[in-house]
Amino acid sequence: MESEMIKNFMNLFKKNKNKSLNFLISIGLMGLLMLSFAKITSQEKSLDSTGVSSIESIDNSGIDTDPQLFQSEMEKRLEQILSQIEGAGRVEVMITLESEGYIEPAFNSVDNKRVTEENDGEGGVRTITELQANKQIVLLNKGGKEEPLLVKKVTPTVKGVLIVADGGDSSETVDRITKATSTLLGIPLYKIKVLPFSK
Repeated sequence: MESEMIKNFMNLFKKNKNKSLNFLISIGLMGLLMLSFAKITSQEKSLDSTGVSSIESIDNSGIDTDPQLFQSEMEKRLEQILSQIEGAGRVEVMITLESEGYIEPAFNSVDNKRVTEENDGEGGVRTITELQANKQIVLLNKGGKEEPLLVKKVTPTVKGVLIVADGGDSSETVDRITKATSTLLGIPLYKIKVLPFSK
């Protein structure tokens, strides 16, 4: 519809030789272009706001940072996936943690600074500076439930992994299990030990 209006204005502009009318036509044309641009910009802003909300939901999800929950969850998941490796057979995993995980919520901080100068009776000036800082955790409303907005979520650091597997006596299987564990946990190979079950 807007392109038809622009074409009509252009036709009037070409037919008419009156400068003042041409000036009014060009102002009207610029107004239409501005309206078109405003619509495009508002559509982009609405896309940005939906992108932000999806990022917030990702930040608040994932594996728990509680060390014991993290440890038991990772052990179960490793046991499930490592037992699928050819030659591994039955697998049991024990993970030791080096450090605990933590979460860092977003804060809304307001800092106030007030400077007061007082004159005493002898001509001296005393300056008083008051600093007041106020921090509040930013909360999001998700389904009627308030949750903090997380800036950072760090899972506990893995110190080492001990894996006992049926195939732990085969060097080829040990190599596969070790490399898979290293890849999954993002730790170096020397922090992983694979042993066979006792017979």
